[in-house]
Amino acid sequence: MEKKEITGKREKNFSSFVNALGNLYNKINHTRVQETDGSEELVQCVIEAHKEWQNAEIFFHSVSDPDLIDHAIYRLEASKARYVYLLKQAKAEGIRIDLC
Repeated sequence: MEKKEITGKREKNFSSFVNALGNLYNKINHTRVQETDGSEELVQCVIEAHKEWQNAEIFFHSVSDPDLIDHAIYRLEASKARYVYLLKQAKAEGIRIDLC
């Protein structure tokens, strides 16, 4: 088996793993958002999402392994999207959140 074939299979497996992980992540976070009833819970979700986004940025800047770079990018984009979504939801409900 050639080295290119092995590398191609690793990349395909890694990509499949990242997609599966992303689907699971979205399913868990979507469930959390649906379960929130009051504004206090929504505020906690927004704060948690902001921390998660910050951690994803730190992780992105710390990885150097080519196999982890794609994962770091996906994690960063997913956490940012979740934070923005929850922030819009809070704004729509008239909730103001200061994270500074």
